[in-house]
Amino acid sequence: MRPTPRARNDSIAPLTTLLPPEFLARVQSLEDAYLASDDPIEQSGFHGGPVRWRAEREPIVQAVEGDGSFLDIGCANGYLLECLVRWARERRIELEPFGVDIGPRLIAAARRLLPGFRDNFWVAEASDWQPPRRFRYVYTLADCVPESSLREYVVRLVDRAVEPDGRLIVGSYGSRSRGEPPLDIATILESFGVHVMGRAFGGDPAISAFAWVDG
Repeated sequence: MRPTPRARNDSIAPLTTLLPPEFLARVQSLEDAYLASDDPIEQSGFHGGPVRWRAEREPIVQAVEGDGSFLDIGCANGYLLECLVRWARERRIELEPFGVDIGPRLIAAARRLLPGFRDNFWVAEASDWQPPRRFRYVYTLADCVPESSLREYVVRLVDRAVEPDGRLIVGSYGSRSRGEPPLDIATILESFGVHVMGRAFGGDPAISAFAWVDG
């Protein structure tokens, strides 16, 4: 798929945020941790190797029902987007990747990884980001914001970022090393009063969970 022409995003605007300072500092510290490795999977914050990577991330594609734009919020180095495009193509679905991350060096890495789509990436903090357009698919992790802000965050994304006939996909990653299961995303979303259209799990036993709602 050829990228849609649009204005370049080389300049970095000042970040505005609704996050508590301590939470924001933790999120910003991930950039150094991720870029300490040359492995693209580890630069995405994952240390389980390529087999587990696919098993625990590919279920995201179960929410994708046709061609369209795909925004990854907290995209890190863009490797997940690159994989999602490839996994969707195996299903004869074409996705145009877009990404946003708080780390400018991570966004630079994503632009190098996906040079044909370099103008599809932005440096921004997710909680109060004003996207320049809407997308058919928007993916975010629940822990992009504190748990107390998740409902407001989900509503804001549906209102600002998802196309009217699009889909918001929310994920949660557990930790095998710490013995932590993923959040029950579907139940959490339902508690917000939204209708969950589907859910998926990754890993055996399940260590990643995903649920999606339509715009």
